Amino acid sequence: MSSIYYVDGYNVLHHSTELKALVRQDLETARDGLIEKVSIFCMATGNVVHLVFDGRGMHQVERVPNSAGVKGFDVLYTPTGTTADSFIERSVYKASNRLSLVVVSNDRSLRDLCRNMGALTMDSDNFLGTVREARVDTSAIVAGTQRNTGMSQLEERLGSDTLQRLEQLKKTLKEKKG
Repeated sequence: MSSIYYVDGYNVLHHSTELKALVRQDLETARDGLIEKVSIFCMATGNVVHLVFDGRGMHQVERVPNSAGVKGFDVLYTPTGTTADSFIERSVYKASNRLSLVVVSNDRSLRDLCRNMGALTMDSDNFLGTVREARVDTSAIVAGTQRNTGMSQLEERLGSDTLQRLEQLKKTLKEKKG
């Protein structure tokens, strides 16, 4: 059974040992890096992930188009007057199966409240460790498959839809780099 993650985006960025130094240099680059890491985690595990950031002045939740085309992955910005914390709290409260939810934040009050409603919780460093492990596990599986099948190119084993999404992701990343 896959889990549904609610990740408090800016909280993770500012409290993660791995990302907070980058945040001080360039918040946008750090945010893009977190989005990339989480999208890969979502692909590798099949979990649903809602990466929630405090809003950008909109009057409703802004769902950023998923440029990577990763199924089950959303980047959300909360509406004006609503924090990511309160959005996550409300989402957990409304959920029918709270035992399948994982809330990621270093905000103790958010974690305590969500845990008391039945959700699991993780701090930012534990979550990013899980993300890293999923990436390593996926790499090991791919490497093992290459040895077992004799196929030297990952592209030889991917479907056309996946190849198109990867090409689109590569194009998007090239455009961002300028």
